[in-house]
Amino acid sequence: MIEVFVSGLAFDTLSKAPVILLREIDGSRILPIWIGPNEAAVIALELSGVSYKRPLTHDLMKSVLNGFNAKLQKIVVSSLKDNTYYAKFYIQADEISIIEIDARPSDSVAMALKMKAPIFISDELNNSLIDFIPPSDDEPSEDDSFTDPMDLKSRLRNIKPEDFGNYNL
Repeated sequence: MIEVFVSGLAFDTLSKAPVILLREIDGSRILPIWIGPNEAAVIALELSGVSYKRPLTHDLMKSVLNGFNAKLQKIVVSSLKDNTYYAKFYIQADEISIIEIDARPSDSVAMALKMKAPIFISDELNNSLIDFIPPSDDEPSEDDSFTDPMDLKSRLRNIKPEDFGNYNL
């Protein structure tokens, strides 16, 4: 198994869907998983540390597990079938038993974040990981700013469609 962490959330402009990015702990490869907008919102809340006054579904699940003195041992994104990822919760119910529960990756990741459980990808999905390529030095960084309005206007006037690479406008 390959341990990963939530590197971030992205938005696929072609499919108009949120994507969760799981990145290797000891590497640079990522596994992008397309998820629904509601699930993305829950994961974003967890990543930002924001909580609601009333419990959401994953808060309820955490309370139920805690009420039974059960622990979410880990989650594993286990397989890919017909373009759909599958995942499993591994819940330690007592000293001996570990219960394996089928779940969606989005719910699994949200629960792992909520309960601070490790996230893994099965070895079967090793070939699904893609190399993460950080932005090159040629691309503007977040530190680049356009404080001079005339400089910004000049740059905007000189933009050509090919400056956007493979992105369709």
